[in-house]
Amino acid sequence: MKKVTVDELKPGMKLAKDIILSDGRFLLLKGFTLKERYLEKIRMYDIPYIYVENEIEKVEYFNEEIIYSETLNTVKNVMKSVRDGGSIVVGSVKSAVSKIVQGIYKNDNVFMRLSGIRDFDNYTYLHSVDVCIYSIIAGKSLNLSPEMINNLALGAILHDIGKCKIPLSILNKPAKLSDSEFEIMKKHSEYGYDIIMKTPGLNGDIAKIALNHHEHWNGDGYPKGLKEEEIDLLSRIVAIADVYDALTADRVYRKRFMPHQAVEYLISNSRAQFDPKILNIFMESIAVYPPDIIVMLSTGEIGKVVQSKGPPSIRPKIMVIARKGGPPVIEPYEVDLAKNPQISVVDII
Repeated sequence: MKKVTVDELKPGMKLAKDIILSDGRFLLLKGFTLKERYLEKIRMYDIPYIYVENEIEKVEYFNEEIIYSETLNTVKNVMKSVRDGGSIVVGSVKSAVSKIVQGIYKNDNVFMRLSGIRDFDNYTYLHSVDVCIYSIIAGKSLNLSPEMINNLALGAILHDIGKCKIPLSILNKPAKLSDSEFEIMKKHSEYGYDIIMKTPGLNGDIAKIALNHHEHWNGDGYPKGLKEEEIDLLSRIVAIADVYDALTADRVYRKRFMPHQAVEYLISNSRAQFDPKILNIFMESIAVYPPDIIVMLSTGEIGKVVQSKGPPSIRPKIMVIARKGGPPVIEPYEVDLAKNPQISVVDII
């Protein structure tokens, strides 16, 4: 075992001790083999040093991780190109989206496990990829045609492309926006529509998603104040995925919601902000806590999620493997949150 600084960390290093933040939250557990995207997460926090094993293991990436990483880089390159006055490279976006669609039709749980790892610098890009994943999963459950799924996926991944026309001082402001700044930010939906409509190879159904994903079911949204079925179907799907993903991300001005808290927010805004029928299907189709992710319970117990998707994943079964500050768990045991309402998930590790 050796002590290294964050700058000395490399993919393949294996944690010799848990990484615990100054506020007591567990970031990663002992025995975890580091990959690049987890190194980015560690760098977000002011951690002076970390204990790792002496040997460095060969890092193996599974196919879905490669697809996710490639898609993230595609979104980043496209947004930087548009911000610099260039255009959307349609071929690369379509190729990336096609791989995600195919992967989700094979096993959507894998992609749900990949979503939600954020760093502030890449928030917009990661958000676009995750919204695309959630939207495709919902579209799949709605039995949309392949053409509609394709338009949905492209619109979801490009839903915030108009933010490339928003001043960086507003886009990257480390606090809540003022009313005047928010009025400028709201223009991103119209900017996005214009960008997509001017891009050969993309169509009006894709552009409408950029335009309408902030419209509300009750007509209180923007830019046009559309309501109910005046809002196109694909935009109603992305609207839900957009808010769910935004709530479950740490922001400079607020701590993230736990996934079950985000679901509660969506439910409380059904019929006001969201199409209630699509919201029900969204909640049935996603895994709020995907199987195999590691969570901390309000009891201090740490465990792996056992159950899969739909409403049962809001209060899943947890296989406890460790305890915060307590004796080691020799024999893992199961806690069913559905049968223990006094216990809740307080962090995702």
